[in-house]
Amino acid sequence: MRSRILKAAVAIVAPIVIEYIVKKISEKLDKKQEERKAIPVQN
Repeated sequence: MRSRILKAAVAIVAPIVIEYIVKKISEKLDKKQEERKAIPVQN
C-alpha cells in the first residue's frame, strides 16, 4: 500500500520538479546570452 502511494506521489511531483529545474537552467542560459550580447554594445 505504501509503495503505491509513494509511486503516485513521485509520478505527480517528478514532472513539477523537472519543469522547475529546466526553467532555472534556461533562465541562467538566457542571462549568459544577454550578458554576451550586452558586452559588445557597451564597447
